[in-house]
Amino acid sequence: MLSLEEIESGTLITHRNTGLRYSVVDLGDEEVLLSPESDGMQDLVVPVKLFKDEFVLSDRFSMGGRGRRGGGGRGRRTTAQRTVPSGPKVKGKIKKLVRDRGFGFVRGDDGREVFFHRSGLGPSDYDSLNEGDVVEYVVQEGPRGARAENVRAITEEG
Repeated sequence: MLSLEEIESGTLITHRNTGLRYSVVDLGDEEVLLSPESDGMQDLVVPVKLFKDEFVLSDRFSMGGRGRRGGGGRGRRTTAQRTVPSGPKVKGKIKKLVRDRGFGFVRGDDGREVFFHRSGLGPSDYDSLNEGDVVEYVVQEGPRGARAENVRAITEEG
C-alpha cells in the first residue's frame, strides 16, 4: 500500500495494473488529482483509498515483475522536472477561486477566461490570491485546453 507521507506535488506514480504513469498534481484529504504522462489522456481525480491501493511510486515499479521486491528500496521521493512556462505574460483578474479544491479561473484583459491550478504557482502564491486580484500569468496549451501558469498577483500600476 502506498504511503501518503512519501507523496508530494510532482511525485511520479504508476498504476499497478495498467502501468500508466502519472504525476501527482494535488493531494487532498479525500481525493488526489493526477496528471497523465501520456498525451491525449485527461487528468484523473482518485479517492485517497483507491490511490493508496492501486498506485505505486514509479521508481519502485516495473511491468516485468508484477510483484513487490523486498528490502532494497530507499523510499526516496521522485519529483517531476518542472518546466518554466514560456510565452507572453497576460494581465487579468481572478474571477473565481475554489480554495478547497486548489484551483480557480482568471479572466484576461482580452476577455479570455482560463483555468489555473495551485500546482502551477509557487508554494505560497496560491494562498495569497483572492477573487478580484490583478494578476499576471502565462497561458499554456495542454491536453485539456488553455491553462494559466505562474499566476502572480501584481499591483494595478505595474
